[in-house]
Amino acid sequence: MEVLRPLKIYFLPFFAQGHLIPLIHLARLVASRGQQVTILTTPSNAQLFDKTLQDDRASGHHIRVHIIKFPSNQVGLPSGIENLVSATDNQTAGKIHMASYLIKQEIEAFLKNNPPDVFIPDIMFTWSESSSKSLGIPRLIFNPISIFDVCMIHAIKTHPEAFDSEEGPYKIPGLPHPLTLPIKPSPGFARITEDLLDGEKDSQGVIVNSFNELDAEYTEYYEKLTGRKVWPIGPTSLMVQQKKVPAAVADDEEEHECLTWLNTKEKDSVLYICFGSQCRLSDEQVLEMATALEASGHQFLWVVHGENEKLQQFEEDMRKQNRGMLIKGWAPQPLILNHPAIGGFVTHCGWNSTVEAISFGVPMITMPGFADQYYNEKLVTEVHGFGVEVGAAEWTISPYDPKKKVVSRELIEKAVKRLMDDGEESKKIRNKAKEMKDKAWKAVHEGGGSHQNLIALIDHLQKKLLPNRAG
Repeated sequence: MEVLRPLKIYFLPFFAQGHLIPLIHLARLVASRGQQVTILTTPSNAQLFDKTLQDDRASGHHIRVHIIKFPSNQVGLPSGIENLVSATDNQTAGKIHMASYLIKQEIEAFLKNNPPDVFIPDIMFTWSESSSKSLGIPRLIFNPISIFDVCMIHAIKTHPEAFDSEEGPYKIPGLPHPLTLPIKPSPGFARITEDLLDGEKDSQGVIVNSFNELDAEYTEYYEKLTGRKVWPIGPTSLMVQQKKVPAAVADDEEEHECLTWLNTKEKDSVLYICFGSQCRLSDEQVLEMATALEASGHQFLWVVHGENEKLQQFEEDMRKQNRGMLIKGWAPQPLILNHPAIGGFVTHCGWNSTVEAISFGVPMITMPGFADQYYNEKLVTEVHGFGVEVGAAEWTISPYDPKKKVVSRELIEKAVKRLMDDGEESKKIRNKAKEMKDKAWKAVHEGGGSHQNLIALIDHLQKKLLPNRAG
Protein backbone atom coordinates (compact mmCIF):
# COMPACT_ATOMS: atom_id res chain seq x y z
CA MET A 1 0.00 0.00 0.00
CA GLU A 2 1.37 3.41 -1.01
CA VAL A 3 2.22 5.71 1.93
CA LEU A 4 1.95 9.31 0.82
CA ARG A 5 4.25 11.92 2.33
CA PRO A 6 2.77 14.66 4.58
CA LEU A 7 1.15 17.59 2.83
CA LYS A 8 2.81 20.99 3.09
CA ILE A 9 -0.08 23.31 3.98
CA TYR A 10 -0.05 27.09 4.50
CA PHE A 11 -2.79 28.84 6.50
CA LEU A 12 -3.47 32.58 6.31
CA PRO A 13 -5.76 33.87 9.10
CA PHE A 14 -7.52 37.23 8.82
CA PHE A 15 -6.70 40.00 11.32
CA ALA A 16 -9.75 39.58 13.60
CA GLN A 17 -10.29 37.32 16.61
CA GLY A 18 -13.49 35.74 15.25
CA HIS A 19 -11.56 34.68 12.13
CA LEU A 20 -8.13 34.00 13.61
CA ILE A 21 -9.09 31.72 16.53
CA PRO A 22 -11.02 29.05 14.57
CA LEU A 23 -8.44 29.00 11.75
CA ILE A 24 -5.60 28.49 14.25
CA HIS A 25 -7.65 25.66 15.77
CA LEU A 26 -8.03 24.14 12.29
CA ALA A 27 -4.29 24.45 11.58
CA ARG A 28 -3.55 22.64 14.87
CA LEU A 29 -6.01 19.87 14.02
CA VAL A 30 -4.43 19.37 10.58
CA ALA A 31 -0.94 19.28 12.13
CA SER A 32 -2.16 16.69 14.66
CA ARG A 33 -2.94 14.42 11.69
CA GLY A 34 0.75 14.39 10.68
CA GLN A 35 0.70 17.20 8.10
CA GLN A 36 3.35 19.96 7.78
CA VAL A 37 1.61 23.19 8.72
CA THR A 38 2.81 26.79 8.36
CA ILE A 39 0.75 29.75 9.61
CA LEU A 40 1.45 33.01 7.78
CA THR A 41 0.79 36.04 9.97
CA THR A 42 2.09 39.36 11.30
CA PRO A 43 4.08 39.91 14.54
CA SER A 44 1.27 41.10 16.82
CA ASN A 45 -1.21 38.55 15.51
CA ALA A 46 1.35 35.79 16.13
CA GLN A 47 1.57 36.86 19.78
CA LEU A 48 -2.17 36.22 20.17
CA PHE A 49 -1.78 32.48 19.61
CA ASP A 50 1.91 31.56 19.90
CA LYS A 51 1.58 30.11 23.43
CA THR A 52 -1.25 27.81 22.31
CA LEU A 53 1.12 26.08 19.87
CA GLN A 54 3.64 25.04 22.54
CA ASP A 55 1.79 21.84 23.46
CA ASP A 56 1.44 20.91 19.78
CA ARG A 57 5.17 21.28 19.21
CA ALA A 58 5.94 19.36 22.42
CA SER A 59 3.77 16.54 21.03
CA GLY A 60 5.92 16.46 17.89
CA HIS A 61 3.39 18.11 15.58
CA HIS A 62 4.98 19.94 12.64
CA ILE A 63 3.55 23.44 13.02
CA ARG A 64 5.50 26.62 12.41
CA VAL A 65 4.77 30.33 12.08
CA HIS A 66 6.13 32.44 9.25
CA ILE A 67 6.12 36.16 10.07
CA ILE A 68 5.22 38.70 7.42
CA LYS A 69 5.43 42.47 7.82
CA PHE A 70 2.30 44.38 8.78
CA PRO A 71 2.26 47.54 6.59
CA SER A 72 1.79 49.94 9.54
CA ASN A 73 3.44 52.93 7.84
CA GLN A 74 1.55 52.46 4.57
CA VAL A 75 -1.86 52.44 6.27
CA GLY A 76 -0.97 54.99 8.94
CA LEU A 77 -1.31 52.85 12.08
CA PRO A 78 0.91 52.81 15.17
CA SER A 79 3.19 49.80 15.54
CA GLY A 80 1.43 46.81 17.12
CA ILE A 81 -2.13 47.67 16.00
CA GLU A 82 -2.68 44.72 13.68
CA ASN A 83 -6.00 43.14 14.67
CA LEU A 84 -9.60 44.39 14.72
CA VAL A 85 -9.70 43.62 18.45
CA SER A 86 -7.63 46.83 18.83
CA ALA A 87 -10.01 48.95 16.71
CA THR A 88 -12.58 51.23 18.30
CA ASP A 89 -13.70 53.14 15.21
CA ASN A 90 -14.35 52.66 11.49
CA GLN A 91 -11.18 54.52 10.49
CA THR A 92 -8.85 52.13 12.36
CA ALA A 93 -10.85 49.10 11.20
CA GLY A 94 -10.66 50.36 7.61
CA LYS A 95 -6.87 50.64 7.84
CA ILE A 96 -6.57 47.07 9.15
CA HIS A 97 -8.75 45.87 6.26
CA MET A 98 -6.54 47.83 3.84
CA ALA A 99 -3.44 46.14 5.31
CA SER A 100 -4.96 42.74 4.49
CA TYR A 101 -4.75 43.71 0.80
CA LEU A 102 -1.29 45.24 1.02
CA ILE A 103 0.30 41.99 2.28
CA LYS A 104 -0.57 40.32 -1.03
CA GLN A 105 2.84 40.96 -2.63
CA GLU A 106 4.85 39.53 0.29
CA ILE A 107 2.57 36.47 0.53
CA GLU A 108 2.86 35.84 -3.22
CA ALA A 109 6.66 36.07 -3.06
CA PHE A 110 6.75 33.56 -0.20
CA LEU A 111 4.37 31.18 -2.00
CA LYS A 112 6.46 31.42 -5.17
CA ASN A 113 9.79 30.74 -3.43
CA ASN A 114 8.41 28.08 -1.06
CA PRO A 115 5.40 26.55 -2.83
CA PRO A 116 3.03 24.57 -0.61
CA ASP A 117 0.87 21.65 -1.70
CA VAL A 118 -2.22 23.52 -0.51
CA PHE A 119 -2.94 27.13 0.48
CA ILE A 120 -5.82 27.76 2.95
CA PRO A 121 -6.55 31.49 3.36
CA ASP A 122 -9.47 33.06 5.20
CA ILE A 123 -12.39 34.04 2.94
CA MET A 124 -11.58 37.75 3.56
CA PHE A 125 -8.45 37.50 1.39
CA THR A 126 -10.38 37.73 -1.89
CA TRP A 127 -7.13 38.39 -3.79
CA SER A 128 -6.03 34.80 -3.01
CA GLU A 129 -8.02 33.56 -6.03
CA SER A 130 -5.85 35.37 -8.60
CA SER A 131 -2.63 34.74 -6.62
CA SER A 132 -3.21 30.98 -6.38
CA LYS A 133 -4.22 30.78 -10.02
CA SER A 134 -1.15 32.64 -11.30
CA LEU A 135 1.19 30.52 -9.14
CA GLY A 136 -0.60 27.22 -9.87
CA ILE A 137 -1.14 26.47 -6.16
CA PRO A 138 -4.30 24.57 -5.12
CA ARG A 139 -6.41 26.55 -2.67
CA LEU A 140 -9.14 25.79 -0.14
CA ILE A 141 -11.12 28.59 1.50
CA PHE A 142 -11.69 28.84 5.23
CA ASN A 143 -15.04 30.45 5.95
CA PRO A 144 -15.44 31.40 9.64
CA ILE A 145 -19.16 32.08 9.22
CA SER A 146 -21.87 29.48 8.72
CA ILE A 147 -22.59 27.94 5.31
CA PHE A 148 -26.20 28.78 6.20
CA ASP A 149 -25.23 32.46 6.03
CA VAL A 150 -23.67 31.98 2.61
CA CYS A 151 -26.90 30.38 1.35
CA MET A 152 -28.90 33.31 2.75
CA ILE A 153 -26.58 35.74 0.94
CA HIS A 154 -27.05 33.83 -2.35
CA ALA A 155 -30.85 33.76 -1.94
CA ILE A 156 -31.06 37.49 -1.17
CA LYS A 157 -28.84 38.32 -4.16
CA THR A 158 -31.00 36.10 -6.43
CA HIS A 159 -34.35 37.46 -5.20
CA PRO A 160 -34.11 41.27 -4.86
CA GLU A 161 -37.89 41.43 -5.40
CA ALA A 162 -38.35 39.98 -1.89
CA PHE A 163 -37.41 43.43 -0.54
CA ASP A 164 -39.70 45.57 -2.70
CA SER A 165 -41.91 46.71 0.19
CA GLU A 166 -40.78 49.38 2.62
CA GLU A 167 -41.63 47.39 5.71
CA GLY A 168 -40.87 43.81 6.82
CA PRO A 169 -41.03 41.01 7.56
CA TYR A 170 -39.39 39.91 4.30
CA LYS A 171 -39.78 36.29 3.18
CA ILE A 172 -36.62 34.79 1.63
CA PRO A 173 -37.59 32.34 -1.15
CA GLY A 174 -35.75 29.32 -2.49
CA LEU A 175 -34.13 28.00 0.71
CA PRO A 176 -34.67 24.65 2.48
CA HIS A 177 -36.70 26.40 5.24
CA PRO A 178 -39.24 29.25 5.05
CA LEU A 179 -37.20 32.13 6.49
CA THR A 180 -37.98 35.78 7.17
CA LEU A 181 -35.91 38.87 7.91
CA PRO A 182 -37.60 41.58 9.98
CA ILE A 183 -35.47 44.35 8.42
CA LYS A 184 -33.73 44.91 5.09
CA PRO A 185 -30.03 44.04 4.78
CA SER A 186 -27.97 47.18 4.28
CA PRO A 187 -26.92 47.63 0.61
CA GLY A 188 -23.27 48.01 1.68
CA PHE A 189 -23.28 44.64 3.43
CA ALA A 190 -24.80 42.97 0.35
CA ARG A 191 -21.94 44.32 -1.82
CA ILE A 192 -19.23 43.19 0.61
CA THR A 193 -20.63 39.66 0.94
CA GLU A 194 -21.00 39.25 -2.82
CA ASP A 195 -17.27 40.09 -3.19
CA LEU A 196 -16.46 37.44 -0.59
CA LEU A 197 -18.46 34.80 -2.44
CA ASP A 198 -16.65 35.65 -5.67
CA GLY A 199 -13.40 34.97 -3.82
CA GLU A 200 -14.44 31.32 -3.34
CA LYS A 201 -14.32 30.65 -7.09
CA ASP A 202 -11.71 28.20 -8.39
CA SER A 203 -11.10 26.81 -4.91
CA GLN A 204 -10.93 23.10 -4.05
CA GLY A 205 -13.77 23.66 -1.58
CA VAL A 206 -14.80 25.51 1.56
CA ILE A 207 -13.97 24.55 5.16
CA VAL A 208 -16.45 25.78 7.78
CA ASN A 209 -16.36 25.86 11.58
CA SER A 210 -19.53 23.80 11.93
CA PHE A 211 -20.74 20.20 12.05
CA ASN A 212 -22.96 18.13 9.77
CA GLU A 213 -26.15 18.25 11.84
CA LEU A 214 -26.11 22.03 12.33
CA ASP A 215 -26.71 23.04 8.71
CA ALA A 216 -26.89 19.81 6.71
CA GLU A 217 -29.61 20.95 4.27
CA TYR A 218 -27.70 24.15 3.60
CA THR A 219 -24.44 22.31 2.92
CA GLU A 220 -26.26 20.23 0.33
CA TYR A 221 -27.97 23.35 -1.09
CA TYR A 222 -24.63 25.19 -1.39
CA GLU A 223 -22.85 22.22 -3.02
CA LYS A 224 -25.60 21.91 -5.65
CA LEU A 225 -25.59 25.65 -6.23
CA THR A 226 -21.83 26.11 -6.66
CA GLY A 227 -20.41 22.66 -7.42
CA ARG A 228 -17.90 23.23 -4.60
CA LYS A 229 -17.43 20.78 -1.74
CA VAL A 230 -18.13 21.91 1.84
CA TRP A 231 -16.06 20.42 4.68
CA PRO A 232 -17.75 21.02 8.08
CA ILE A 233 -14.93 20.62 10.61
CA GLY A 234 -16.09 21.87 13.99
CA PRO A 235 -16.78 23.11 16.48
CA THR A 236 -13.01 23.56 16.22
CA SER A 237 -12.82 24.75 19.85
CA LEU A 238 -14.21 21.38 21.02
CA MET A 239 -11.94 19.42 18.71
CA VAL A 240 -8.73 20.99 20.03
CA GLN A 241 -9.83 20.37 23.62
CA GLN A 242 -9.43 16.67 22.76
CA LYS A 243 -13.06 16.09 23.69
CA LYS A 244 -12.66 17.29 27.28
CA VAL A 245 -15.11 19.67 28.97
CA PRO A 246 -13.06 22.59 30.36
CA ALA A 247 -12.37 22.39 34.07
CA ALA A 248 -14.15 24.89 36.30
CA VAL A 249 -10.88 26.79 36.45
CA ALA A 250 -7.34 26.16 35.21
CA ASP A 251 -4.76 25.15 37.82
CA ASP A 252 -2.64 28.22 37.26
CA GLU A 253 -5.34 30.88 37.31
CA GLU A 254 -7.42 32.27 40.10
CA GLU A 255 -11.16 31.65 39.89
CA HIS A 256 -12.91 34.66 38.35
CA GLU A 257 -15.22 36.48 40.76
CA CYS A 258 -18.22 35.76 38.52
CA LEU A 259 -17.67 31.98 38.77
CA THR A 260 -17.62 32.17 42.56
CA TRP A 261 -20.90 34.11 42.39
CA LEU A 262 -22.43 31.58 39.97
CA ASN A 263 -21.51 28.76 42.37
CA THR A 264 -24.12 30.16 44.80
CA LYS A 265 -26.93 30.02 42.21
CA GLU A 266 -29.38 27.28 41.28
CA LYS A 267 -29.30 25.34 38.02
CA ASP A 268 -30.48 27.27 34.92
CA SER A 269 -31.38 30.32 37.05
CA VAL A 270 -28.94 32.96 35.67
CA LEU A 271 -29.09 34.76 32.33
CA TYR A 272 -25.70 35.56 30.76
CA ILE A 273 -25.50 38.72 28.61
CA CYS A 274 -22.53 39.42 26.34
CA PHE A 275 -22.21 41.12 22.95
CA GLY A 276 -18.69 40.03 22.02
CA SER A 277 -15.41 41.90 21.77
CA GLN A 278 -16.49 44.35 19.04
CA CYS A 279 -20.18 45.21 19.54
CA ARG A 280 -20.82 48.40 21.48
CA LEU A 281 -24.29 49.28 22.75
CA SER A 282 -25.31 52.94 22.82
CA ASP A 283 -26.03 54.51 26.23
CA GLU A 284 -29.74 54.43 25.35
CA GLN A 285 -29.61 50.73 24.47
CA VAL A 286 -27.70 49.92 27.67
CA LEU A 287 -30.44 51.66 29.66
CA GLU A 288 -33.18 49.71 27.84
CA MET A 289 -31.35 46.47 28.59
CA ALA A 290 -30.91 47.33 32.28
CA THR A 291 -34.58 48.30 32.67
CA ALA A 292 -35.70 45.09 30.94
CA LEU A 293 -33.47 42.91 33.13
CA GLU A 294 -34.74 44.56 36.30
CA ALA A 295 -38.39 44.23 35.20
CA SER A 296 -37.95 40.55 34.22
CA GLY A 297 -37.29 39.53 37.82
CA HIS A 298 -34.53 37.12 36.73
CA GLN A 299 -30.91 36.86 37.87
CA PHE A 300 -28.20 37.83 35.40
CA LEU A 301 -24.49 38.13 34.66
CA TRP A 302 -23.78 40.97 32.21
CA VAL A 303 -20.50 41.79 30.44
CA VAL A 304 -20.36 45.55 29.78
CA HIS A 305 -17.78 47.65 27.93
CA GLY A 306 -16.88 51.19 28.94
CA GLU A 307 -18.38 53.33 31.67
CA ASN A 308 -22.02 54.36 31.84
CA GLU A 309 -23.03 56.58 34.74
CA LYS A 310 -26.66 55.52 34.46
CA LEU A 311 -25.64 51.94 35.25
CA GLN A 312 -24.00 52.77 38.59
CA GLN A 313 -27.22 52.90 40.62
CA PHE A 314 -28.61 49.90 38.77
CA GLU A 315 -25.46 47.87 39.52
CA GLU A 316 -25.59 48.86 43.18
CA ASP A 317 -29.26 47.89 43.53
CA MET A 318 -28.77 44.54 41.81
CA ARG A 319 -25.75 43.68 43.96
CA LYS A 320 -27.67 44.54 47.16
CA GLN A 321 -30.48 42.24 46.05
CA ASN A 322 -27.91 39.59 44.99
CA ARG A 323 -29.77 39.47 41.67
CA GLY A 324 -27.18 40.55 39.18
CA MET A 325 -23.48 41.05 38.50
CA LEU A 326 -21.79 43.29 35.94
CA ILE A 327 -18.38 42.32 34.53
CA LYS A 328 -16.34 45.15 33.07
CA GLY A 329 -13.99 44.00 30.32
CA TRP A 330 -12.85 40.43 29.75
CA ALA A 331 -14.93 37.46 30.92
CA PRO A 332 -14.10 33.72 30.86
CA GLN A 333 -16.98 32.98 28.44
CA PRO A 334 -16.49 29.20 27.90
CA LEU A 335 -16.35 28.64 31.67
CA ILE A 336 -19.44 30.80 32.17
CA LEU A 337 -21.45 29.04 29.46
CA ASN A 338 -20.40 25.68 30.86
CA HIS A 339 -21.58 26.58 34.38
CA PRO A 340 -24.76 24.74 35.48
CA ALA A 341 -26.28 27.97 36.86
CA ILE A 342 -26.45 29.53 33.38
CA GLY A 343 -29.92 29.08 31.90
CA GLY A 344 -29.75 31.38 28.89
CA PHE A 345 -27.46 33.62 26.82
CA VAL A 346 -28.40 37.04 25.42
CA THR A 347 -26.07 37.22 22.42
CA HIS A 348 -25.18 39.35 19.40
CA CYS A 349 -25.07 36.09 17.39
CA GLY A 350 -21.41 36.26 16.38
CA TRP A 351 -20.61 32.85 14.92
CA ASN A 352 -17.99 31.90 17.53
CA SER A 353 -20.33 32.82 20.40
CA THR A 354 -23.19 30.95 18.72
CA VAL A 355 -21.08 27.81 18.30
CA GLU A 356 -19.86 28.07 21.92
CA ALA A 357 -23.45 28.30 23.21
CA ILE A 358 -24.40 25.26 21.09
CA SER A 359 -21.38 23.35 22.42
CA PHE A 360 -22.53 23.85 26.01
CA GLY A 361 -26.26 23.39 25.36
CA VAL A 362 -27.19 26.94 26.39
CA PRO A 363 -30.38 28.31 24.76
CA MET A 364 -30.03 31.79 23.28
CA ILE A 365 -31.89 35.09 23.27
CA THR A 366 -30.82 36.65 19.99
CA MET A 367 -30.13 40.35 19.47
CA PRO A 368 -27.81 40.67 16.43
CA GLY A 369 -25.34 43.54 16.34
CA PHE A 370 -23.91 43.84 12.81
CA ALA A 371 -22.97 42.11 9.53
CA ASP A 372 -23.73 38.35 9.25
CA GLN A 373 -25.16 38.15 12.79
CA TYR A 374 -28.69 38.85 11.48
CA TYR A 375 -28.46 35.60 9.49
CA ASN A 376 -27.07 33.56 12.40
CA GLU A 377 -30.12 34.57 14.42
CA LYS A 378 -32.36 32.80 11.88
CA LEU A 379 -30.43 29.53 12.11
CA VAL A 380 -30.85 29.59 15.90
CA THR A 381 -34.51 30.64 16.05
CA GLU A 382 -36.30 29.71 12.81
CA VAL A 383 -34.33 26.65 11.61
CA HIS A 384 -33.54 24.90 14.91
CA GLY A 385 -35.67 26.59 17.56
CA PHE A 386 -33.10 26.59 20.37
CA GLY A 387 -33.39 30.35 20.84
CA VAL A 388 -35.84 33.21 21.35
CA GLU A 389 -35.66 36.17 19.01
CA VAL A 390 -35.47 39.75 20.26
CA GLY A 391 -34.34 40.95 16.85
CA ALA A 392 -32.74 44.23 15.84
CA ALA A 393 -34.16 47.63 15.03
CA GLU A 394 -31.77 48.31 12.14
CA TRP A 395 -29.05 46.62 10.07
CA THR A 396 -25.49 47.93 10.31
CA ILE A 397 -22.31 46.73 8.61
CA SER A 398 -19.91 47.90 11.28
CA PRO A 399 -19.90 47.47 15.07
CA TYR A 400 -18.68 51.06 15.38
CA ASP A 401 -21.61 52.71 13.59
CA PRO A 402 -23.95 54.25 16.17
CA LYS A 403 -27.44 52.81 15.80
CA LYS A 404 -30.18 55.39 15.35
CA LYS A 405 -32.85 53.04 16.73
CA VAL A 406 -32.90 51.06 19.94
CA VAL A 407 -34.49 47.70 20.69
CA SER A 408 -37.16 48.44 23.29
CA ARG A 409 -37.09 47.27 26.90
CA GLU A 410 -40.51 45.67 26.35
CA LEU A 411 -39.19 43.42 23.57
CA ILE A 412 -36.14 42.42 25.62
CA GLU A 413 -38.17 41.74 28.77
CA LYS A 414 -40.70 39.65 26.81
CA ALA A 415 -37.89 37.50 25.29
CA VAL A 416 -36.19 37.03 28.69
CA LYS A 417 -39.44 35.87 30.28
CA ARG A 418 -40.22 33.49 27.39
CA LEU A 419 -36.95 31.67 28.00
CA MET A 420 -36.38 32.06 31.74
CA ASP A 421 -39.94 31.74 33.16
CA ASP A 422 -39.72 27.95 32.75
CA GLY A 423 -43.00 27.45 30.90
CA GLU A 424 -43.74 24.80 28.28
CA GLU A 425 -42.11 26.84 25.47
CA SER A 426 -38.97 27.30 27.58
CA LYS A 427 -38.71 23.55 28.27
CA LYS A 428 -39.04 22.79 24.56
CA ILE A 429 -36.27 25.30 23.68
CA ARG A 430 -33.97 23.88 26.39
CA ASN A 431 -34.50 20.34 25.14
CA LYS A 432 -33.59 21.41 21.59
CA ALA A 433 -30.44 23.16 22.86
CA LYS A 434 -29.39 20.02 24.76
CA GLU A 435 -30.06 17.82 21.70
CA MET A 436 -27.83 20.04 19.54
CA LYS A 437 -25.10 20.02 22.20
CA ASP A 438 -25.13 16.20 22.13
CA LYS A 439 -24.82 16.26 18.33
CA ALA A 440 -21.90 18.72 18.50
CA TRP A 441 -19.98 16.58 21.00
CA LYS A 442 -20.71 13.42 19.05
CA ALA A 443 -19.38 15.13 15.88
CA VAL A 444 -15.94 15.85 17.41
CA HIS A 445 -15.39 12.40 18.94
CA GLU A 446 -13.62 9.66 17.02
CA GLY A 447 -15.99 8.37 14.35
CA GLY A 448 -18.12 11.54 14.54
CA GLY A 449 -18.89 13.67 11.48
CA SER A 450 -16.34 16.46 12.02
CA HIS A 451 -13.61 13.97 12.98
CA GLN A 452 -14.35 11.95 9.83
CA ASN A 453 -14.51 15.10 7.67
CA LEU A 454 -11.01 16.14 8.83
CA ILE A 455 -9.59 12.70 7.94
CA ALA A 456 -11.47 12.65 4.61
CA LEU A 457 -10.25 16.14 3.67
CA ILE A 458 -6.58 15.25 4.21
CA ASP A 459 -7.04 11.91 2.41
CA HIS A 460 -8.77 13.66 -0.52
CA LEU A 461 -5.98 16.25 -0.84
CA GLN A 462 -3.18 13.69 -0.60
CA LYS A 463 -4.65 11.45 -3.27
CA LYS A 464 -5.51 14.36 -5.53
CA LEU A 465 -2.35 16.43 -5.16
CA LEU A 466 0.65 14.36 -4.16
CA PRO A 467 1.01 12.02 -7.16
CA ASN A 468 1.29 15.13 -9.34
CA ARG A 469 3.71 17.08 -7.16
CA ALA A 470 7.38 16.74 -6.38
CA GLY A 471 8.18 14.89 -3.15
